[in-house]
Order: sequence, then structure tokens, then C-alpha cells
Amino acid sequence: MILVLLLAVHTHYSDGAAIVNGRYKPMEPALGEVPFQVSLSMRINGSHYPFCGGSLVHPRWVLTAAHCLEQDGEPFPPHMMYATVGTININGKGGQRIKVETFIMNRKYLESDSGYDIGVVKLSANAKLDRYQEPVRLRKAVLHIDYPSKCFVNTPADYPEICCTSTLSEGKACKGDSGGPLFIMRNGRHIQVGITSHLAILPVCIVNFNNSVYTRVSAYIGWLLRATGIDFTKYNQN
Repeated sequence: MILVLLLAVHTHYSDGAAIVNGRYKPMEPALGEVPFQVSLSMRINGSHYPFCGGSLVHPRWVLTAAHCLEQDGEPFPPHMMYATVGTININGKGGQRIKVETFIMNRKYLESDSGYDIGVVKLSANAKLDRYQEPVRLRKAVLHIDYPSKCFVNTPADYPEICCTSTLSEGKACKGDSGGPLFIMRNGRHIQVGITSHLAILPVCIVNFNNSVYTRVSAYIGWLLRATGIDFTKYNQN
């Protein structure tokens, strides 16, 4: 099975290429190739500062990592946050920038030492759907990728909430890729199976490690339904 990590738009957390072992100017996807990619930004003094990625799972909802929504245990102010869809440009040119209404973090994320790194962002208006911006499917069945104990982080082998996957030697997730989707292609459709998590928050990218850590989306389908009232696995099934 081939898994694809969609690296988030380059953010202020990183001053170099966002891909470990990648090129300084990695090849960009074509416009419309990944129509569910979202860039989250903070508006400060009239300027937008991107800080994380995410994925459009519904015209009104964005899936991302919980650690993208807080700092030192304090949630970011939603009224300062924006989501940009429909563009591959870091400045948002050509895309749709929508103000954030609110967001929800898994409450266990702040209560635990690891795991539960998932959150959803509610937009103040529906994203306009077209071939450049459309929701990604979520996978309901459990996808076993690898044992968490094989990751470089100290994660128990039986910990059910985290999946890890070996990436190609040419590149993997790093700083600035937080919240971005890990997906598979099935019958020509994108299906998201993970959210970029632990590796992306390390202060330094360590190229010797071949594993990156992702929140396993399938473990949180029930939580997403309870948090939003929407079964995202049944949305965008055409």
C-alpha cells in the first residue's frame, strides 16, 4: 500500500525546506491535485502568518492536529485564525481565505502525555467547492501501518491511537508540516488515514530516523461525530 504525505504549505516554524532530505525547492503539486489541502494562518496587525496545515473534510470543517491549536496548554484565539483553501501559494493568492468561527480539540490531548493529537476547525462560512477545493474522504476501517514501538518516540507498543509509517528516503515530514494529511489513493480518490503529528513539533529534524508519527484518523471517527454531529465517513461519497 502506498501512502502519501501531503506536506503543509511552508510555515514560519521553518526557515528551510519543509522536507527532510528533500530539495530546497521541492516540486509543487499542480493546482487542483490536492484540493482538500488547507493552510491555517494567524492574522496579526493586518498580516497573515501561516502556522499549520489541515484538510477540508466538509465545506465547513477542517481536520488538523490538536497541537496546532494551542501553545503551552492555552488555546489560540479563534477570532485571529483563518483557513485558506484552493491554492498552493503561501500568500493565499488565488485561493479562498475564510475566517475561523471556533475549533475543538480532543480534550484528552491536554490531559495526557502523548496521543489524542486531533482537532477540528469550524469555518465561519462554507468553502466554495470546485475542482480546486473539495473535501477528502476519511477512512472508517482500521488501517494498521506499523507498530508504534518502531517509531523513535517513546510510545508503548500497544498504544492504539498513533500510527507510524516509514517514508521514502528522499523525504519525510518535518517542522511546518503539522496538521497536514497522510492519505492513500483508492479508485482514483483521496482517502485520509493520518494527521501529521509528533515529528513535526521537534525543534530539529533528525534525518537518521525513517519513521514519522501520525494520528490515526480511524481511531477518532466516533469522536468526530460526537464533536461535530457529522459523520465525515459518509460525506463526499460520490
